[in-house]
Order: sequence, then structure tokens, then C-alpha cells
Amino acid sequence: MHRFSFSALRSRSQLHCVDVYPLTISRKSGFVAPSLPLALACLTIVTVAWGGAANRGFAADRTTLAVALATGHPGVKPSAFSDASFADAAMADARGDAGAQPANAPTTGTEHAWRAYRELWQTHASDPANRGVRRFLGLPLDGVIEVRSIRGRSAPTWLRWQRGSYQQYESPHFSIYSRASDEDTRRVAEDLEQCYWVWTQMFFPLWEGNAQVAIAFADWRRGTSIADHLAKSTSRLATRQKMRVVLFRDGNEYAATLSKQIPGIERSTGFYSDENRTTFLFAGHEETEATRRHELVHQLFREATRSSRGRGSRSANDTMPGEGSGFWLIEGIAGYFESLRIGDGIATVGGWDASRLQYARYRTNVGGDFMPLQELEPEGRLAAQQRTDLARYYAHAIAHTHQLLDGGNLENRKWIYHRLAMMYGIESPYPESPAPQPTMQQMRSFLNVRDSDLKGNPPSPTTKRLCLAACEVTPEGMQSFPPLPELDWLDLSKNRQITSDAVNALISEATSITQLSLEATAVDNGIATRLAMASELEEIDLSFTAVDDDVIEAIKGLQELRTLWLTKTQVSDAAMDMIESLSKLEVLDVQQTRVSEARLEKFKRARPDVKLNPLELRLQ
Repeated sequence: MHRFSFSALRSRSQLHCVDVYPLTISRKSGFVAPSLPLALACLTIVTVAWGGAANRGFAADRTTLAVALATGHPGVKPSAFSDASFADAAMADARGDAGAQPANAPTTGTEHAWRAYRELWQTHASDPANRGVRRFLGLPLDGVIEVRSIRGRSAPTWLRWQRGSYQQYESPHFSIYSRASDEDTRRVAEDLEQCYWVWTQMFFPLWEGNAQVAIAFADWRRGTSIADHLAKSTSRLATRQKMRVVLFRDGNEYAATLSKQIPGIERSTGFYSDENRTTFLFAGHEETEATRRHELVHQLFREATRSSRGRGSRSANDTMPGEGSGFWLIEGIAGYFESLRIGDGIATVGGWDASRLQYARYRTNVGGDFMPLQELEPEGRLAAQQRTDLARYYAHAIAHTHQLLDGGNLENRKWIYHRLAMMYGIESPYPESPAPQPTMQQMRSFLNVRDSDLKGNPPSPTTKRLCLAACEVTPEGMQSFPPLPELDWLDLSKNRQITSDAVNALISEATSITQLSLEATAVDNGIATRLAMASELEEIDLSFTAVDDDVIEAIKGLQELRTLWLTKTQVSDAAMDMIESLSKLEVLDVQQTRVSEARLEKFKRARPDVKLNPLELRLQ
């Protein structure tokens, strides 16, 4: 039996249920709520003042890192890194001079090597054609990532693939056995390599190559040229052993091959097998990028570090990291890395708009839910996966990971590095310290989003899920958003300044949006025309807004609509005929509206299949 961790067992019902087993929670609690499967972290990060970012007014809620570039790339301006460089702030000498060391700084020279490595990558970003830098990193002198393809002959025997039925792809750090197309496989290979390089910058103290960097830059001095230093050197990074990836043609082949060994595998989009030291993926699914990065992090911490829990045969005492306790961080750090966004010359990790964080924000800000670390920490893998509230567990695990890494407390970030080192059997760069214990209030503050966050770091045009419920955002902040054509879920609930015009502008190109929550906002009938155009909508929440029958007239053609919340609006009996015509409607709430009891009784007889008025309203 494989020992593995799922990153994404997903079921489609309004929102994606992510991680391990799909669970459903109530979206409404008290006077707030539709039933939808909320699974992982829905967090959002408030503006954090780190280094230069504090003085510029930027929302520095993410770590900015470099990516491998082609020699012909024009390069990246240094300001791209100085505005939000959390990784520098994680170094003990981040606020000191080159030779200054705080009292608690480790004596291993990790910080000096880390700074040199970061500067090495920033030198590459500004001058991608520099041959010395490319040679040291092992980047090709032409192109971005070198990927070679040969006829498959050496796939693991347990895969039972015949020779010639697959291709084998070799990149600097991965061996990929693939039945996917050449185009898909090369895209995956290049992404794996880019993720690898970003991970080495972010988690340099734990990476197996940090000793090589320390030796190569032992006599480098801060303020001197990295390029000049490398011009006098012949050293280059070497890889001990490549990591193994199996890429299936599609989800059907993935499930057919693995289902006998792993029940339920068909509900996943990838996993890392600790037993086989292999990541299993498949091509052609919209969620596979996030899954790939999640599972790759599991693999990198196991195989790209000098872990005492090595790559060879396992002893009886060699348990998986997180097996006995602390499983929340094993999954939390992988979920955190799903926030990786690779742009033109730079990458970022973290951020208020990270997809996984949107769910946690909803749980915390709207549902008032909170799991302290004291509750998460004692449970190991089996205990965690047997929880009946597993989706909630994952949401808070990832929320805490984001908050400890990006919440603005340097010691919390060091604690995460030390804890990961201990769990994976890596020499720790930082001394042991008491575990942080974020409070409910601290988590709420961290999850809050303000206009400054929106303006400093607008969401990506590829954003699919956006929860800004109970935050401090206004139409002014939302004006900084690019078009969001892929938006699937938008929750702006409890933002009293959000108007119909602001919502109309935000969803103007979101032709595939399926869930829209505008409860307790300032929207009115001005939303009607835009709603009528959103033909894929499955759930709309307009509770506690100024809408009336005109909006119902506009949405009567939304034949995919399953859930409609109109609590305490101005709809009347005149709207009920149109609501009855919504053939797929499953849930309707019209409490405290102008709908009469007689008309409600008629609706019940006509549509007994609809759950009517499920909210338990609190009388004020």
C-alpha cells in the first residue's frame, strides 16, 4: 500500500471541496448561510510592513522571488524584489550590516549564504544572459530550462508500463515518465523546475544545496558583485539525485492505473507517494497546477534536503513526517505553496488573493470559526484524516501556516523553518523556541483585507475564487482589479460600501461565475442586468439588500440556479411565479420579505422539491 498524502480530492458542487475527503458545511449560521462544501483555507492577508515595503506603502503580503529566464529576456528591475522581500526578512542579519549578527543568530553561516543566493538570483533576473550565473545554476546558455526526451525504457517495475509505451523526460532535477503529450509533458517539466528554484530560494536553510552555495560564496562580501565573484570561479551546483514524477495522459488513465492500490484515487488530481518516492500527476485538468505544486513540496522536503529520513530503505523506526503529531504543518506548508504565482521574471508565494485562503477567510470572518494551534498540533496523519470535520481542519492548518509565515512576525517565520527542519530530520538553522499561539483576534486581523492591499497587490486575471467577506474594502480599492474572466466564486458579503456599480464592473467579464454572495451590501436593482447575463450562476445571495421584484424578473432565465437567498429584501408575491419557474431550484429563503403566507403555501404545493426558508433567524 502506498503511503501518500492527497493534495486535492475534489468534488464539484458550487465550490470545490479540496483535500482528502469532500465534506459539506453550512454556509449560513444564525442570520447568515447556503449549504456548500467549503474545504480549505480562505485566508486573506493584511498589509504587512517589511523593510522597504513599509516606507513605500505597499501591501507586502507575499514573498517575491526570481525565476529562471531565457538569455534573451530583457530582465527585471531590482525594485521588483526590494518592495516585498520576505525571504530577506527571515534572515537573522536582514536589518543589520554585512558583518553584524544579532545575539540569537546561528553560527552556521546560513544567513550569509542565503543572502548570496538571493542576490545571485536577483542578478540573474536583471541580467539573464550572464554566463557565469547561468553556469553556476546549471541553466542552458540558450533557452530557459533544458528538457530532453528519450524513448521510455526504465520506468519503475511497479508501474507495469511496457517499454516504448511511454516517453522519459530528463530535466536538471527531475526524471518524468510520461504518457501525456510532448507539449503537456514539457510544460509540466518546466513548471517543476521553476517551482524547484523558487522553493530553494524560499526554503534555502533546509535545501540540500545550501552547503554548496556556502562554499562557493564563503569569501563573497555583501555589496560586491555576484557576477564578478562567479567570473573568477568554476564552481557550479550539483544535484545528488533526480526526483521521480509519473505523468499520466489523463484522469481516466490515472485512476485506472492506481485505483486497485489506492481506493478513492479517482477523486484526486495527484499525490506524492512517500513509499515510492514518486509524485503522480495527470495532464488536462484545470486544478492540476495547484496540485502539482502541493505534491512537489512534499517531495522537495523529503528528497531535496539532507534529511536524516533519507531516500534509501526505510527502517521500522522511520515514520513519515507528521505521522505522530504536527500533521497540520505538513499539509499547511504544501497548501501554502499552492499560492505560488509565476509571472514575467518574478514569482510570488503567499498573498491575500491565494485561492486556498479564500475558504479560510469565509470560515473565520463569516462563520466565526477558529481552531487554535493547541488543537491542531497533537494530531498525526491518521488521527487527522479520520476527523469528521477534516475540511475544517485543513482550512485552519493552511490559515495558520500563512499567518505564521506572512503575518509580520519574524520569529514566527523562523519557528516554522525550525519546526519543518525537526519534522523532516534536517539540521535546523534556528534555535528552538516556544510555539506561537495566535489568537482568534490575531487571525481575524490577519484575514482582514483593506483597500491598500487591493491596490498594492491586485488579484491575478486568472483568479477563480475571491472572498472579501466582512473586510474593509470599498469600490475605490476594487477599481484596481484587472478583468477577472475566470472568476467562479465571489463573496463580498458584509461590506456596506459595496455598490451595484462596483459589483457590475467586477463581474463584467466573469461569464462562468457560479456563486455570488452579496449579503448585507449596498447593492440594489442596479445589479439586475448584470445578473441576467451570468447564465452559469448556481447560487445567489442577496439577503439584507435593497433589491425587489425587478431583480427576480431579470434572473428568471437563470436555469442553472439552485440556491437563492432573498432574506429581508423587498421581494413580494409578484416574484414567486418567476421563482417557481426556476426548474433546478433547491433552496429558497424569503423570510422577512413582502411574500405573504398564502403565497408561500401555494409555492410549497407547486414546488415540494425546494427547501423553503431554511434559515433560523435571530430576532433582534
